[in-house]
Amino acid sequence: MVKLTQVDDETATQFEKTAPAAGAQTYSDSDSDSDSDYEDDFDLEHETIYDRIVALKDVVPPNQRTQIVSAVESAKSVASTVFSKGGSLLWGVTSSILLLGVPLSLAILAETQLQEMEKEMSLQQSAQEVLAPGSESAFNGEKAKA
Repeated sequence: MVKLTQVDDETATQFEKTAPAAGAQTYSDSDSDSDSDYEDDFDLEHETIYDRIVALKDVVPPNQRTQIVSAVESAKSVASTVFSKGGSLLWGVTSSILLLGVPLSLAILAETQLQEMEKEMSLQQSAQEVLAPGSESAFNGEKAKA
């Protein structure tokens, strides 16, 4: 429902005096709105690298662009070839090391274990010679002489 109110003449004159000020304020708001629209279009904080690269399209002439594109494409081709061949070479070297190195290291380990066992056996044999059946009387004889 609509509510009707009566406006006095004094109130109407006051309203007319304040109305141009409100209109001027509205005009300044519309200026600030257009400024904010302009700022939104060219906001440096929210500009991406892609936007900057696309903007360079207007700066660089077409013949230089084609030269740049061909240079980048050739560099990409060389890099992909190098990585592909390097990966194949690395795979070959690694598999060769595994096929040759692992058995070699196992053989070296077995040889060192065999040498350790031989040392142990010789130590046990020398210990048994010291404690041989006739050697105890020799030690007792030295004690008796002393």
